[in-house]
Amino acid sequence: MSSDRVRRLGRGLDALLAPTSGAARADLKFPTKADTPAAPGFQTIAVKLITPNPLQPRREFDEGELAELRSSIRSNGLLQPLLVRPVGASYEIVAGERRFRAIQSLGWREVPVHVRELDDQAVLTLALIENLQRSDLNPIEEAEGYQALVTRFSLTQQQVADAVGRERSTVANMLRLLALPQTVLTLVRTGAVSLGHARALLGLSDSSAMAALAAAIATDGMTVREVERRVRESGSIKTRVRAKKDAGAPERPAEARGIEEQLRRKFQTDVSVTVSAAGRGDVRLSFYSADDLERMLDLLLGPTREVL
Repeated sequence: MSSDRVRRLGRGLDALLAPTSGAARADLKFPTKADTPAAPGFQTIAVKLITPNPLQPRREFDEGELAELRSSIRSNGLLQPLLVRPVGASYEIVAGERRFRAIQSLGWREVPVHVRELDDQAVLTLALIENLQRSDLNPIEEAEGYQALVTRFSLTQQQVADAVGRERSTVANMLRLLALPQTVLTLVRTGAVSLGHARALLGLSDSSAMAALAAAIATDGMTVREVERRVRESGSIKTRVRAKKDAGAPERPAEARGIEEQLRRKFQTDVSVTVSAAGRGDVRLSFYSADDLERMLDLLLGPTREVL
């Protein structure tokens, strides 16, 4: 991920973590062993008082990566404190769950933390930002994080995008993934089916067909282009009706078919291009929900789009 993208993520992050007078910055790095005091502006608390974040969007923690992190912390200390919030007599992790798991397994009794009073919306947003900056989330975890912001806090897709520093079309595309059957979602979580494959599968209208093709992807290692071809050839009712209507009609120019193919890949939807003998014609893009229309308008108009 580029440095520009990292800087864009979470444009409200600095405000949420703005230090109080005399406090250290939240992004201060310092080496800390289990038996050394925290840097100024931070405090040391007992590990047993810390609980995981129930709003943590990340569900999968790679054991190999945790082992590497444990080794690094054992050798070099903790380079950045945990960010926590007070909950009753204990503290809940806001950012740093991988570090927390590592120091737990190392047997630390105390750990340096930065304590902030944050509401649930800020906690979920910060946890998303931390994982997005590190590219730690699989596509389904990312989509579920966005969905949690939408449903728990009644945010619009644009508000979610602003909060985490993404384009609104990116948020909309990720949310569409949650329409996939559970069996397919599991394959995407594990990496057996890629994000590109998953987007192509959304072109199918039947969940059992999605599941069958996803299983074939995981088994046979198909390319995204091959999946797109199979989706187009799957024979939806609309496609078959259109084929019957067009039977006997003159073959359409190869250029028109090529343009349709490019537009399908870009917009991930059904596209129809017609060209008359006089060189006139039209381009038709299909959408299947209000969110789908919003996604395509973002792609078409980009930053010039006016919010109505």
